[in-house]
Amino acid sequence: MNWEIFNSIQPIFEQWIKRIGKHTVEGLAKNQTDFIIAYSGGKDSSLLVLLFQYLSIQYKTKPPTLYHLSHGIRNINDVEAQIKNTMLSFGFPFFFLKKISLS
Repeated sequence: MNWEIFNSIQPIFEQWIKRIGKHTVEGLAKNQTDFIIAYSGGKDSSLLVLLFQYLSIQYKTKPPTLYHLSHGIRNINDVEAQIKNTMLSFGFPFFFLKKISLS
């Protein structure tokens, strides 16, 4: 994990928690709510995973399960390897599925 990025966005996460209500996050932690995050490797899903990483560290929420599906339409093995390594680096359980074309 890039701690510099993680630490720089902590105030944004806390603003979000303040807006939705700290009781909401505490309820997620108390109930150990399950989450699945569809992870594309892009900025949006990466930020969402960082948010859940923050929640699991600061508020003891249950870690999410990450899910990535490669449709196998393009030959992007390097990109897929990078996504898989990034998913590993988060330390959350994950599924990486790749459809195989039989044609």
